[in-house]
Amino acid sequence: MLAARFMKVGDLRLVEEDVPKPGPGEILIRVKAAGVCGTDAHIIKGESASSPPVILGHEYAGEVVELGEGVTNFQVGDGVCVDPNIFCHSCYYCHNGKVHLCLNLTALGVNIDGGFAEYSVVPAAQAHLLPPNLSFAAGAFVEPVACCLRGLEQAQVRPGDEVAILGGGPIGLILLQLAKAAGGRVTLSEPIQAKWDLAKELGADRTVLPEELPTDAFDVVIEAAGAKAAVEQSIRIARRGASVVWFGVSPQGMKAEIEPHEVYRKELRIAGSFINPFTNARAVKLVGSGAVRVEPLISHRFSLKDIHEALAVHSSGKANKVMIVFE
Repeated sequence: MLAARFMKVGDLRLVEEDVPKPGPGEILIRVKAAGVCGTDAHIIKGESASSPPVILGHEYAGEVVELGEGVTNFQVGDGVCVDPNIFCHSCYYCHNGKVHLCLNLTALGVNIDGGFAEYSVVPAAQAHLLPPNLSFAAGAFVEPVACCLRGLEQAQVRPGDEVAILGGGPIGLILLQLAKAAGGRVTLSEPIQAKWDLAKELGADRTVLPEELPTDAFDVVIEAAGAKAAVEQSIRIARRGASVVWFGVSPQGMKAEIEPHEVYRKELRIAGSFINPFTNARAVKLVGSGAVRVEPLISHRFSLKDIHEALAVHSSGKANKVMIVFE
């Protein structure tokens, strides 16, 4: 099979490998679609942790082609999506109901071979059955939608809240739809105006350039770009008593200048948002029902052999979702 294996910083190789065999409690899926995520780019650049050599790709869906011993909840031919995050269930955080903060967290496509390959072995416990009429490309969005659900929980959006989302990429556009569903009035900030039409189609009440955002104006601010300027701006535009969520994945080592007195004076609630604790099943429902529209977010489709071009397009900042598709 063809696979994209990350060997070391700056070295992602297309390699031919044997199709893996599923062990007890595992399934083998034929990958049908895999999304390119900012985390993939961070890993390749050495800006996010990984365990090379490893096949990248943690947003993916496919068809079950083989069952390992003891697997009874899937059948060959089932369409599934993958929750890549695997917890130890024995550390302090797992024992206290915070599995996503697991000290021994591992993830398919980060520490364990993932979805940038024609086939992938997946623990059956990490697979979710897809609705029969849902495309695999849409199924590959379940993981980012699940993460965005966590972000919305952290944001605590209430009906009527003025919500600012900083960044109009795929994550910002998913968060936009979830915030609208929660009753928020959403202003989306995005410097590339070519992305505004899609944001409006998906429900944005206003689309603005970052420099046009008013100060002290929003009940909820969600930073979805992982950019220094956006993190700093999130404090300035939040009104008193606001909730601020830093959702975007910033490069390790990035520093932002924050004035603590402003946090104190405004009594801001600042939260991070990390992965997808117990949100995948809801994400399947939202994507499967069309309540969260994901396929319009796909701007580019590439075959696996063109993974390097796909990553370059993703990193250009001009694309929305870049999807690897398999025939």
